[in-house]
Amino acid sequence: MAVRGNRMIIRKLIEKGADLTAKDAEDRTPRDMAVELKSFGAWKRALEEGGMNEYGVKRGKPLSDRNTKIAIFVLPTIFFYLIFMTLTILPWYTGLLLAFAEFFGMHHIVTRVLLNNSTYTESVNSTPYFAGIICGSMIWVLYCWFTRLVQQTQSHAFTHFAFAITVGLCAYNFFRAVTLDPGTCPKPTSDGELKTIIEDLASEGRLNGQTFCIQCMARKPLRSKHCRVCDKCIARSDHHCPWVWNCVGVNNHRQFVVFVSTLVIGIILFDYLTYAFFSSLHLSSEPTQISSSCLLPTELCALTAYDTFLFSVAAWATLQLSWTFILLASQYWQIMRQMTTLEVSNLGRYGYMGGRAGQSLAGQMGHRHNSHNRRPSDTVVPGVDAEDTALVTGSDLPAHGHSGHQHSGLCAGCGSGFLMNLLGFDRFTKGKAVDGLARAGKASNPFDLGMTANCKDFWTAGRELGVEYDKLYDVPIEGFREAKKRREQDDQDEGIGSGGRKGRKKSLFMGFGLGRASGSRAGYEPVSSV
Repeated sequence: MAVRGNRMIIRKLIEKGADLTAKDAEDRTPRDMAVELKSFGAWKRALEEGGMNEYGVKRGKPLSDRNTKIAIFVLPTIFFYLIFMTLTILPWYTGLLLAFAEFFGMHHIVTRVLLNNSTYTESVNSTPYFAGIICGSMIWVLYCWFTRLVQQTQSHAFTHFAFAITVGLCAYNFFRAVTLDPGTCPKPTSDGELKTIIEDLASEGRLNGQTFCIQCMARKPLRSKHCRVCDKCIARSDHHCPWVWNCVGVNNHRQFVVFVSTLVIGIILFDYLTYAFFSSLHLSSEPTQISSSCLLPTELCALTAYDTFLFSVAAWATLQLSWTFILLASQYWQIMRQMTTLEVSNLGRYGYMGGRAGQSLAGQMGHRHNSHNRRPSDTVVPGVDAEDTALVTGSDLPAHGHSGHQHSGLCAGCGSGFLMNLLGFDRFTKGKAVDGLARAGKASNPFDLGMTANCKDFWTAGRELGVEYDKLYDVPIEGFREAKKRREQDDQDEGIGSGGRKGRKKSLFMGFGLGRASGSRAGYEPVSSV
């Protein structure tokens, strides 16, 4: 079969209401054929994504979808209180063990009870779970600030003011990053428009996975990517971030960066105020006043014994600096280089910011490897980001999978790979990510206008380049700077009025792929793919 083992095709059939219990002339069900064709893994995964078991029976959930999302979002706040109180009440050697157990219990309730999943990582990125962790952490940081730090460190008025402003900006931009549309790419409004797009791309020899999205059935703008979690193409896509329960794209990238920036600054200010609070205390360091089981230095043992709740919250907040600081530094560097996380990843894996795209149908759907450690259904899709490869091909192994084994057991899939992806460290460790970082400094980048202009373009969502990223299909032959000057000159020539507005609308897209010979993608993708 041409689509054997293709999880995406199976999922689409399920979404369209295919009868999963139908039998052929030999009395075989679709499940039986999947087993016979050695594609049971793709079959099972497709049904799990549709909320069914391997027999096509819908898995029940204890709550409605809306109430499930609310419960998942609120649960971390409740459990964090239990964890911090456990550390406050019990000795450290039992408190830590019970706190870890409570954290695991929270994760178990979310994944195995509320979501009714078969693993601890399945579909969790598509829920507000991690956004709830961020929100819960902020709530208890604010609680400690109001109930302890404001009253005991009044001499640090400016720091308190700065912290209040920072938290306000952090909360607002967190909310905006979660709720804003990240930049959904437009889809054809009719079958006729879709047919025209396909015919035009095919006639130019450019109908491939880089210019056309087979999931959305729409043309893909430059710098866009189809997100398998959100199930849509995102303009100037950076990455899907579970911490904001949303993709990070052209419309909310600015809010995301401000959120992470203020989060880092807020944690530093909170730690400073916590240090000032404990420094103002005059605590006894007599051995009789300190638990003999405390392994920390005497001064720290005295502090933790005085207010374990505040110390625990500060320690938890400080722990978040380990990944937020690295994330923030990489975001700043990419903004100054006019690049996204996806493009840096593509540089490491393919050598081009836009990745590679197969010109034939086989190239679009991936090519097969005959390595001994791959199943026949495993494929690699050039030009598609790693996290989306399994969706397009239906493969159940990792996209970069040079290793053929799979993990099983109690915590299948919740190993280091999931954690590294969650914290954002995989961009430095996964596959050839390091090569991408090394190449990014000298790679051909048609969008690069210099550090200052790149930052302006980021902040204005394309105005510096003079583009709309959700409709950007080609790189102008003369370059973006000259194309912008040409459009501005055309606007002046057209004048003001109804005719001027018409000319302005026409010139806005001039050179960006609406004409067959108006531009190219050279410098962003391999010449063979252009």
